Amino acid sequence: MIRVRLSLPSDFSFDGVVRSHGWYDLPPFSYQREEGVLRTSFECGSLTPSLSRKERKKGAASLAFRVGGGRLEAESNCLDKVSLLSIARRVFALDVDLDRFARSVAGDPVLARALASGRGRILRAPSLFEDAVKMLLTTNCSWAATKGMVARLIAEAGAGGRAFPTPEAVAALSVSKLKTKIRCGYRAESLARFARRVARGKLDLSAWERTDASANETRAAILAEHGFGPYAAEGLLRILGRHEYLALDSWVRQEYRRRYPGSRRTTDRAIARRYARYGVHRGLALWLDMTSHWHETEPAKR
Repeated sequence: MIRVRLSLPSDFSFDGVVRSHGWYDLPPFSYQREEGVLRTSFECGSLTPSLSRKERKKGAASLAFRVGGGRLEAESNCLDKVSLLSIARRVFALDVDLDRFARSVAGDPVLARALASGRGRILRAPSLFEDAVKMLLTTNCSWAATKGMVARLIAEAGAGGRAFPTPEAVAALSVSKLKTKIRCGYRAESLARFARRVARGKLDLSAWERTDASANETRAAILAEHGFGPYAAEGLLRILGRHEYLALDSWVRQEYRRRYPGSRRTTDRAIARRYARYGVHRGLALWLDMTSHWHETEPAKR
């Protein structure tokens, strides 16, 4: 078992990041809140590009995260230390700097409290491919439907039936099989195209993570992929720490009107006006406001 420990910024909460959005509730993630442990599985070799093909082992491997002694602890039965450090930073968005946003929300008690309690970073999967596929499977459906599709995809194509599948494994599934086995409906064509483009090297997902590209450029690149609409593109940008867009969906609109009653016909305009003052962080301001009730109870002490 390989273990690493990472220093954490002062504005960090393990539980706050894990429960920042629904990813922790989707397999292969598993969160034991009382124990303060987040686990997931991946195909050994898929996250270690530094290893040669011969060195890459096949099969499902484990990842586990917890905080101890003020540091983030990560362990894996497969990854080398360099890869494990990189993935831990990615999963917990440790590259995100919240200082500028903190200054802009100093006068807002809800948002200031959210940052003071260690929120503001968005949980990520170990790979952007997993993030993108999950985002695609959240479009135009209930959360229960999304969980079912993700679970069936892992069971059908993931190593050991428990690791999130690689692009190559998903690309090997026909559109017909995706419809019948994964039961992802119209998303099957989009999922198949996306996986094949990544697997064949025609789409380099690392370009979406480039910080020197504008949010507009990255959004346009995501929208160019079949099946990725504005919500999916802006939702992925939020995961990547880019908050220039609002990523509006039916849940956000409904929650906004629950908090701020008004005409449904003007909801989108009202949201845009309320959070415009936060500039490039408007999307994060909206998200923290809409999800503040998720964090009203603290995890049990160990």
